[in-house]
Amino acid sequence: MKAIPAFIFTIVLSTLAQAQTAKEIMESVRQVTVLQKEQILTGVIRKGVKKTPLNLFLKGKDIQFTLNDGTEGFHLRLEDDKQELWDITNGKAKKFPASKIGASVANTDLTYEDLALKFLYWPNPNKYEGGKIGLEDCWRIHIVNPEKSGSYREVSVWVTKKHRALARVVGYGPRPARRPLKQFEIIDVMKVNGVFTVETMKVSRFDEKRRVIGDTYLEFDKPKRRGR
Repeated sequence: MKAIPAFIFTIVLSTLAQAQTAKEIMESVRQVTVLQKEQILTGVIRKGVKKTPLNLFLKGKDIQFTLNDGTEGFHLRLEDDKQELWDITNGKAKKFPASKIGASVANTDLTYEDLALKFLYWPNPNKYEGGKIGLEDCWRIHIVNPEKSGSYREVSVWVTKKHRALARVVGYGPRPARRPLKQFEIIDVMKVNGVFTVETMKVSRFDEKRRVIGDTYLEFDKPKRRGR
């Protein structure tokens, strides 16, 4: 298993506050979005040979995804301890319906919940030693879903000790089976405006026997330098 997507697919490799408690570590991870400069990323969601165009607009604490050349999208408004999701259809915004948060995006293994990484805002995280992901020493942060919406009842989040960056996320179903439903992993990264952001991310979905039954990729283009 490899490393996975940083929040909203961004990893800041600069030094963050020396967070130690589970809550402080998760706050450091969430700060990544605030540190990102205004930027537009273009790419695709790919499953097999099918590709769905995707744009990602980052502006401070406002993040907007648009699909299929702007015909569909949603907007995240980020706060210190929560996020608000808004559905955007034909240019009009309305509260994101809870019934849609776990729905598939463009018939892929990726859901709206996955794009939003909503679990980063769940309260009462617990910290454990997470071993190594690649060459990086990690903490494992375990969080239980306080709501009934979405697919995951709990998640494990691996965060690198050195950079406070996400390294892996696994989402689980309800107890007592608590089987893994999905895993995210980073394949490639690129540097944009002085920070490292995901170029290719893999999302794997598992069956009841923990076998992979579907893979979907998020693939972003490297932004062109201005003046070229």
